[in-house]
Amino acid sequence: MARPSSARQGQYGDLLVFAAILGVLSAVFELNIARNGLTPERYVPLVYVPALAAVVAQGASGARFAAGSFGLTGRALRGVLLGLLYPLLVAVPAYGIAWLAGVVRFVPAATYPLGFPIPGDTTTTRLLAHAAISITIAPLVMGILAIGEEIGWRGYLLPRLIAARVPRPVLVTNLVWSLWHAPLLLSQRYLPSPYPVLSLGLFCVSLCGMGWVAAYLRLTTGSIWPAVALHAAWNAILVLFFNVYTQGELAPLWVGEGGILVASCVAVSALVWRRCAPVSDAGSARDALPVHDDTHTGGHHGSAAANQRA
Repeated sequence: MARPSSARQGQYGDLLVFAAILGVLSAVFELNIARNGLTPERYVPLVYVPALAAVVAQGASGARFAAGSFGLTGRALRGVLLGLLYPLLVAVPAYGIAWLAGVVRFVPAATYPLGFPIPGDTTTTRLLAHAAISITIAPLVMGILAIGEEIGWRGYLLPRLIAARVPRPVLVTNLVWSLWHAPLLLSQRYLPSPYPVLSLGLFCVSLCGMGWVAAYLRLTTGSIWPAVALHAAWNAILVLFFNVYTQGELAPLWVGEGGILVASCVAVSALVWRRCAPVSDAGSARDALPVHDDTHTGGHHGSAAANQRA
């Protein structure tokens, strides 16, 4: 009878290791960015901190990722497709409303955000080329960065919270993920805005909504790849495409990850998705839980209930 309790205690210990490593290393990198600016050599190591914290915490506990976590089954591939399409579901109405309402300006771009010229001789051909890059090549490139975070957030933290029977594990994961970005937003090194505190609040709404969809894909497929695909496509499509064509003094207030319209569209889409497709596939959820001699029985036993509370 004591086995589930000891299992939860083991999960909490692992979570503390994860939190300690995540907090210390993230603080080092984020302080450097806050002082010296957001550059690739400073940001790229930061995105791999969640994965490093997860691997160390797993190793310290003797646990390992679930066997299906890195699998690409038919269900996982369908989840990848949904993840790639989801940013369009948010970006098209959010930016469309902003452009049509005139609160921001649509401004054609000639250079891709990573610094190379966009192919094409006319504005239309460059727009089409940029769009093609953003839905094909760019998510693959962004995936190299997204996997560093997703191994930590949806690969480790979410299943571990479920196994430990922490209330609202999806919400907790999403809040950790959102607030992990807080020093970058408040220091104005990422998503500079005239209203940094409001921007942070809206950013949390956006990431919590998107994170719910990522969690749904993770738990119902048992694989982290759909969440990686969603995260990568979000950066490639919304950040590196729609944002590039949007300018205006109040653009950060209305669009972008910390904008009112993006946060609203994410919230609505997540609520509709949750109502139409709740996380109730307990079998797939169990496939996403960590494998551990002390937690295999107790942690899996509570997964379905935890998912319903999420």
